[in-house]
Amino acid sequence: MRKLILSLVFVVLVSIALLGWSISQIASEPSDGPNLNERIAALQLLGVDLSRSLDTDSPRLQLYLKRWNSVNSEKLSIAELERFPLPEPLSSEFKKDAYLMLESDEGISLHFLMPETQKVLNITTSLHSIDSPYISRNTLFTLLFYIGLVAILLIWVAPLIKQLLNLSKTTHDFGLGRLEKRIPVSKSSYIFNIESEFNRMADRIAQLVDDNKLLSRAVSHDLKTPIARLRFGIEALEETQNPELQAKYFARLNRDLDNMEELVSTLLSYARLDEANIQPNLEQIELNAWVKSRLEAFGQTELDIDFVPSSAPVLVESDPIYLAMQLGNLLSNAERFGKSKIRVSLASDDKHVVIVVEDDGEGIKQSEVEKVIQPFVRGSQSRGNSGHGMGLAIVNRIGTWMDSKLSIHSSPSLGGACMRLKMKRLKSDESPMHDVKRRNSRCELESKKM
Repeated sequence: MRKLILSLVFVVLVSIALLGWSISQIASEPSDGPNLNERIAALQLLGVDLSRSLDTDSPRLQLYLKRWNSVNSEKLSIAELERFPLPEPLSSEFKKDAYLMLESDEGISLHFLMPETQKVLNITTSLHSIDSPYISRNTLFTLLFYIGLVAILLIWVAPLIKQLLNLSKTTHDFGLGRLEKRIPVSKSSYIFNIESEFNRMADRIAQLVDDNKLLSRAVSHDLKTPIARLRFGIEALEETQNPELQAKYFARLNRDLDNMEELVSTLLSYARLDEANIQPNLEQIELNAWVKSRLEAFGQTELDIDFVPSSAPVLVESDPIYLAMQLGNLLSNAERFGKSKIRVSLASDDKHVVIVVEDDGEGIKQSEVEKVIQPFVRGSQSRGNSGHGMGLAIVNRIGTWMDSKLSIHSSPSLGGACMRLKMKRLKSDESPMHDVKRRNSRCELESKKM
């Protein structure tokens, strides 16, 4: 909106200045000659003088007229008054005023009475009067100024009208449920901020609708199994009086309730991960010490966890709580699918740092990489394992607004999955470039794209 206002003020001021200067320059230019009224007035004075000086029967009169006509565009002639027929009103006026101006297709002619000789001096010209009402120069230039100003503003406002119509059409389509509609954004647009914000809003609404659908499907699908088991367990308890069987059924009911509680907790955790509802508390974190402390707090596991730190201190700016959620989910995923070993390492260069989590499980097929980061989607290698398919979805969602992006590869050294969290590195520390080359060999598939 600020760009729109500034451009409008600029166009108006510039157009007023340029048009005003241009019209003033044109108005100040001298005209090519006297206008029609000035020429008629000059001919009137000339005719009065000539009618007085030529009012004689001098034999040299015709010679004077011949010489005059040879050098002037206005032609002189003398006719007898009797041969100058006029209607009675004009004849009376002519004799009274001794002057008459007539206009024909050939032009304007002026006639002067010569009372001594009772003749008429005729001055014929090629001048023509203006048919339309006379318009002053000031009026004409004022009209030109406003017409030019309106034309410039129309040229300026045409792209804005097009952009507003496009915004209106897209908004209408989006309101009708076509959630895929977006506005093509150009940085030269007057309403660039409005278009960008609309697209962001549309993305958020579409994401919320998709999440709602996913949550609805998950609740309706994943809760059915534990609910059915609870129902069967309660029926079995009602039918038996054996204390050992009752204890066994109670244990199963508790396990099913734990599964339901875990699912609901997972759903709520994912639903709360909304960028609009989260205010991250960014802190400077030294990853070598931080990752080591998180591994120590990870808890008991049957798998060996190997940590390979960076050869130099690595500083990043992130929210330790959400970064811990990402790392915790990656470690849980590696623990669930790994067989005997998990490796956590740090790779860095001057601009970025990557947390690499590898396991020796069966890995994730490349055809399923884009699918497994979606909520409640599990890869083919995860069948038979516990979980709801939410771990990687949570990691990916946090990464979209915390700038700690997740990428999935295969581990060439361990043979399982290789999860990479890429973040921006603070410039206040340095690390050797050979550290990147040494760590990048751990993950395949375009490792140069950190």
